[in-house]
Amino acid sequence: MRLLKTALTLTFLGVVGSAFAADNFQAVRAGLPHDAIYSIDRSGVSLWAIGGHGLVLRSDNGGADWERIASPGDFAALGMAIDRGQPVIVGQAGKAFMFSAEGENWEPLDSGTEERLLDIATLSNGSQMAVGAFGTIVKRSAGSKSFKKIAVDWDAIVEDGFEPHLYDVMQTEAGTLLIAAEFGMVLLSRNGGKTWSVQNTNDSSVFALHQGANGRLVGVGQAGYIISSIDDGVSWQAAKSGTKANLLGVSSSGKAFAVVGVRAVLKSNNGGRSWQAVSNRDTERRWYQGVSGISPDGDGRRFLAAGQYGQIVNF
Repeated sequence: MRLLKTALTLTFLGVVGSAFAADNFQAVRAGLPHDAIYSIDRSGVSLWAIGGHGLVLRSDNGGADWERIASPGDFAALGMAIDRGQPVIVGQAGKAFMFSAEGENWEPLDSGTEERLLDIATLSNGSQMAVGAFGTIVKRSAGSKSFKKIAVDWDAIVEDGFEPHLYDVMQTEAGTLLIAAEFGMVLLSRNGGKTWSVQNTNDSSVFALHQGANGRLVGVGQAGYIISSIDDGVSWQAAKSGTKANLLGVSSSGKAFAVVGVRAVLKSNNGGRSWQAVSNRDTERRWYQGVSGISPDGDGRRFLAAGQYGQIVNF
């Protein structure tokens, strides 16, 4: 089944594996029953969260308090990246917006597509790349108001030329571009997206990618699928997650990694080599998709996660 990168399209079929104590799991925003948050990102000292119906939130104190920011419109905002200190968001029907330099309103960008855009990344040269449904890849130069579609020869890299959904895009510390995709695919480009190679495949789709401070790349996805790479995305090894839940987001803080998903939250305290479940009433009943590492607080909490009902938690 073809899955889009939004918890609204996923079947709730996950069961959390063996657990350890989760005394530090703390809600910092309750939200509303119809709210949903899909992404969290950082811009300097500020944290941003975006979600359904154009929801935009900002925190200027490490995630302790959140302020609702004027919305660019009633649409599902699914992906976010920071451009020169200002957030750029993409989402439903190819919509894209950039927060004005004055911090007062949202400026529309021409995404060059009407396909759903699921994620966006700011690259080291100041350009931005966004990916989405049916093999969509678009890119804009630094300072440009419009994206241009990147043509991909899917016949050359995918059997039958099938155009997979692309869920996440990132640039590694070494400058390599990676895309998480349907059918367990991880796509790699070393020339700015001109050509791509497939470095991993699996029956389970990969929904999110992240590189930790130790250089390890971690990918997470459908049915508890976790993979990692220590050679800049060339080769990938599967890890035991202890769950069959759909895993939607991954981040790190120091040597610790965290993974969130549909009724599942996992942590690794050894640099992403092994995983344990964070199990409590909340993690077993809700989904989380956005996750971000933060500086540890006095109680050792070092991650923020957000998702169902617009709830944001610290753990």
